[in-house]
Amino acid sequence: MFSWSNFNKEVKIGFSILGLYLIWAIGWLFYSLVLKGSFGRPYLPQTDIRRELFRPFQDGLVLGTDIYGRSLLEVISSGLIYSLGVAFTVSLSCLAIGVSVGYLTARKSGFIRSFLDTLTNLIFVFPSILIAIMIMSVLGQSFWGLVFALVVTGWPAYARIARGEALRVLGLSYVESAKAVGMGEMRLFLKVVIPAIMPVMLIHLVLGLGGVIISEAALGFLGLGGSEYSWGALLSTAKSVLLEAPHLVVSISFTMAGLIIGLNLCGDGLRDYFDPHSRKRKG
Repeated sequence: MFSWSNFNKEVKIGFSILGLYLIWAIGWLFYSLVLKGSFGRPYLPQTDIRRELFRPFQDGLVLGTDIYGRSLLEVISSGLIYSLGVAFTVSLSCLAIGVSVGYLTARKSGFIRSFLDTLTNLIFVFPSILIAIMIMSVLGQSFWGLVFALVVTGWPAYARIARGEALRVLGLSYVESAKAVGMGEMRLFLKVVIPAIMPVMLIHLVLGLGGVIISEAALGFLGLGGSEYSWGALLSTAKSVLLEAPHLVVSISFTMAGLIIGLNLCGDGLRDYFDPHSRKRKG
């Protein structure tokens, strides 16, 4: 069980930051889907060229407006929902694929193992951003195209960690005993291996969320994102008016940086929590 008292100060700060972002995201969803729109037609920031590049707090707008006259707070809020949606979809998909492939390469031999190892190494050989750019260029700009591109480049990292952990677990005495009494392959995977490796995979998942957000923003900045509300796409637009309206770049950058810092603090803290030796050193 998790114990809040066992977490260090950095972890508590990280969870607090993520809590604020979660409240922000839930509040925006309620505003967009209930107050100003509906589940069938969610509210989106409205363009008003008469309010182009308003400064923060001008005309009652907390963060001002962008080059299209849209409330910058609303635009960033839409980007937050989009980034979190992409990050969780990609990371959970990579986790599922990576754990499955890692277990197969640890348990099997022959063609299956050789094929999966070769596929994993081939993806690692090439820079992931180049692979993602190539896939997005072929599939076009869409949410699911972006998710597919990031999953293709992301699952090998999970697979390598899962393989190492699976090899460790499969070598334990109680696992050898379970195999000796005839425990089935699927039951061994679900009942023994998954619970044993999940703490390590959870750490990698939390840290991986920040990486997905950065990758999605990079593709959006290059014009290959899946939404105009991608923080990368917003930064790409804002750089053209950097001297005239620096608040655009500052607001978007600080919002993205805060979320990534919170995720990294939580990931590092979970590593300390699940590693008794690390807790002992910090205690």
